[in-house]
Amino acid sequence: MTRISRTRRIVLFWAAAAAIAALEAVLTASWLIGSFSPRVFSSVENVPAREVGMLLGAPKYSFGHPSAILAGRIQAAAALYHAGKVRKLVVSGSSRPESFSDEVAAMKEGLLALGVPESAIIEDSKGVRTLDSVLRMRDVFGSDDFIAISQRDHCERALYLADHNGISAIGFAAEIPPGMYPSERIVSSVREPLACVKAVLDVAVGRRAKYPTER
Repeated sequence: MTRISRTRRIVLFWAAAAAIAALEAVLTASWLIGSFSPRVFSSVENVPAREVGMLLGAPKYSFGHPSAILAGRIQAAAALYHAGKVRKLVVSGSSRPESFSDEVAAMKEGLLALGVPESAIIEDSKGVRTLDSVLRMRDVFGSDDFIAISQRDHCERALYLADHNGISAIGFAAEIPPGMYPSERIVSSVREPLACVKAVLDVAVGRRAKYPTER
C-alpha cells in the first residue's frame, strides 16, 4: 500500500467518523427537543390562556420574497389575541432597519393590519436569538409563564430552552400559509436541526442572553 493510499484511507476514516458524530449530535438534540411537543398546542380553542404571548421573529423576506414562515406566526399571534388567549404580545427579534431583517417592525406592522391594537404590542428588538427572547421574557418583561408562538419545531426548541432556565412556558404552533417558496422551505429544513444542536450546547454551557436587561 502506497503512502498516498494510506493517507487517503486515514482521511476518509476521520471524515466518516466526523459525519457519524455530527449525525448522532443532530439526532440526539432533535430527540431531546422533540420531547416538548406535548406542550405545543395547535388549536386556538384548546390552548390555555396566558397573560402574555411571545411572538418569535423571522426575516420579513426570504430570498427576496415575503416570508411565509413569518406570515404564519403573525396570523397565529393575532388569532390568539382575538380569541382572548393573550392580552399582550411581545414581538421579539432582531431590528436592523437598514436591511430586510427588521423583524420587530415587520411583526408589529402585520399585527396592526390584523386588528391587534398597538397598546397590546410590546417591542423587543434585543431578541437576537431564541435563547435571548426566552430569557428576556423573564428578566426584562417579567413573565415566566407565557405562550411561545412560532412553527412547531421552533416552539419545541423555545420550550426546551425555557424549561432548562426555570421558565414555565407553553407553545402555540403556527401554520405556514400557502405559497411558501421552495428556497425558504429548504433553508428551514436545514437550519432547524442545526439550531437544535446549538440549543443543547447553549444549555450545556449555561449561555446567557447577549442583552440580559436592556429594553
